[in-house]
Amino acid sequence: MTAPKPPSFHQRLLHALHDWRRRAVTRRRARDDVLLLAGMSDHDLRDLGIGRSEVPELVDRNRY
Repeated sequence: MTAPKPPSFHQRLLHALHDWRRRAVTRRRARDDVLLLAGMSDHDLRDLGIGRSEVPELVDRNRY
């Protein structure tokens, strides 16, 4: 039995591009979530049980 071949340059490049795209989409969604929550009134945020100062932490916590 032989050892498996290491991934080719092409495979590694595609994997790196896929990871980059996934991270870019995640960052864009987090930014959109922050903008959406920041645009809500204090009353609406309180209805959700969120304080305005908690918004960035909540988005970062749910990022990954």
